[in-house]
Amino acid sequence: MESISNTPLTQDEAIALITDPESPLHVSHAEIRGIEYKVFTHAPNDLRDFFRFSNEHFSDREFLIFREERSTYGEIHRKSVALAHSLIQIGIKPGDRVAISMRNYPEYVVAFEAIIAVGAVAVTLNAWWIAEENEYGLKDSGARFAFVDFERWDRFESSKDILDLGAAITRANGAIPTGVLDMADMMESSAETSFSDVAIDTDSDAIIMYTSGSTNRPKGVVLTHRSIISALLNFHCIGIIGALTGDVEGVRSIVRNWISGGANSFNLPLFSEMPAEKFLVNVPLFHVSGLHTMLLLSYRSGRNLYLMYKWNAEEALDLTEKEGLATIQGVPTMIGEILHSPDLAKRDLSSLNFISGGGAARPPEHVKLLQERLPNVVPGVGYGMTETNAAGATISGEDYIKRPASVGQATAPLIDIEIRDENGNTLGTNEEGEICMKSSLNMRCYWNKPEATKATLKEGWIYSGDLGYLDDEGFLFITGRAKDMIIRGGENIACGEIENVLHEHPSVKEAAVLGAPDERLGEIVCTTIYLKRDCTATEEEIQNHVGDHLAAFKVPSHVHFSEEPLPRIASEKFDKIMLKKQAIERLK
Repeated sequence: MESISNTPLTQDEAIALITDPESPLHVSHAEIRGIEYKVFTHAPNDLRDFFRFSNEHFSDREFLIFREERSTYGEIHRKSVALAHSLIQIGIKPGDRVAISMRNYPEYVVAFEAIIAVGAVAVTLNAWWIAEENEYGLKDSGARFAFVDFERWDRFESSKDILDLGAAITRANGAIPTGVLDMADMMESSAETSFSDVAIDTDSDAIIMYTSGSTNRPKGVVLTHRSIISALLNFHCIGIIGALTGDVEGVRSIVRNWISGGANSFNLPLFSEMPAEKFLVNVPLFHVSGLHTMLLLSYRSGRNLYLMYKWNAEEALDLTEKEGLATIQGVPTMIGEILHSPDLAKRDLSSLNFISGGGAARPPEHVKLLQERLPNVVPGVGYGMTETNAAGATISGEDYIKRPASVGQATAPLIDIEIRDENGNTLGTNEEGEICMKSSLNMRCYWNKPEATKATLKEGWIYSGDLGYLDDEGFLFITGRAKDMIIRGGENIACGEIENVLHEHPSVKEAAVLGAPDERLGEIVCTTIYLKRDCTATEEEIQNHVGDHLAAFKVPSHVHFSEEPLPRIASEKFDKIMLKKQAIERLK
């Protein structure tokens, strides 16, 4: 590796330096399931390496702070080791699926580590699901065991027989049901001090994460060890590139010294001599943004994570003042509530230096508002999907201020982005089409859904279902969605899933579900319904019907009853463009 003076680099120079053959982040090529991808040559084999790394380098550092509870990396590791051996004792084997459904408690992290460490697959169920949805997730994934918090057990009890190895409850606020294990006991039941040495293939499944799309039921996105590790290291590159192109000489020196160590640097933490970053965890860990960009990225950086019981903007600001938080990341709804806090100007937010978001399109006016109300905070936003391990494009700082409608450039060095037309042809600059991404970060498949997999993953490229274009500098702009989906407060909602439930109502003949713009949530769920002859229904009755079958965030906020059959296009599908325009007019 050639010696370069310690002056700020251009982005291209920084990428060339970190991917150099002598760098710990050298990029080469590997064939994965018959497709050639860019990969990190020296990447660890499996996620256990991340857990062991944090225990080795940050054992005494605070890891998880939840209300008055404070746990170090070492304490969480010891509990995870004990829980992993408990799983082996009850019969969990590599490849078995183990579900998690709970709030962002410290036990979520322990359960996740233990599942991964024994070579099993963590099924991260949406903690807002009701009993019917949980039953679907357990059956679809073939889960053999589940970790559930006490308040959610009533949503699992009817499905407990699906789990042939049973379940464990945490945070019990009463008697634990007969035949159900106490997770607290499982975390203390072993004298072992390290994970078992079970063989884990780097391309074996690690997580099944359910996401809604254009289909009628949530799809289980299968993420492998290699794809997750590729994503985490690719995210690390964002900070490293930022340091090499930045103005802080001391930080550049630290990064250059780390890079000069070559492959051996993988065994060393990059910023160990600097204070730990204090990071707010305000997004559910069953989301890829919460699990990956908040939790998993912390194992190699040693961040302090502040877990929120439930999102509340004022509590987030209280924590920032009290604990000196440096980073807040969340969906646009959350960031908007912070910016509109009535007491924002009175707060001491001097520790806060970065506010980032994702999960849904951020209104460009948020960037201007952030500059006005928090001028010392660097704004940022990212674009990614569960199917791409949360990664895709990123933008921050001056680039974002100049282009507030953009979600950034393809995240170097592993990700490629193209815009393609309906025939799969690559489009040129400023031409609108479907956003497609190729990288070793991409999912393996949709669990048990080969046709859906073929429709989304083509020759290594993920077809996102989002519409957009790339400008002449490679900045990505999202313009709409090709798939029949709503994003409400960062939650993906399949219109077809709600429509199926609506059509089960005895009075409903036709029902179309669509999203309408909302200042706080981004979009809200609306439905237009044509009733059967001589039948009646009210908005409240329809909402209750949906709420009996689906999670609360999927219940329509507005119900409109049409006196005529719903308009259709030539293919006989509902004319949702017209119906959406009508809904927006009614909501003005």
